[in-house]
Amino acid sequence: MSWSGVGNAAVGTLATNIVTNIFTKEENKPATKGDIKKLINKTHQGVILIKNLPPRYDGTRAYFDTAQQILIYK
Repeated sequence: MSWSGVGNAAVGTLATNIVTNIFTKEENKPATKGDIKKLINKTHQGVILIKNLPPRYDGTRAYFDTAQQILIYK
């Protein structure tokens, strides 16, 4: 093992990582802890519209209350 070999390995690894980062699409990159926290915070806020339930006879739409974990109409 020589210093030039270590340097060549380091440069090769760095070049591979840079090329991989450049050509990997954003949606294919792994999620970070920050991304997961944002997703959790987003789902814990308020209510989410349920799109696959039709409106009731009075026109109100179905929502899922994430805090109470129940189905509500409004």
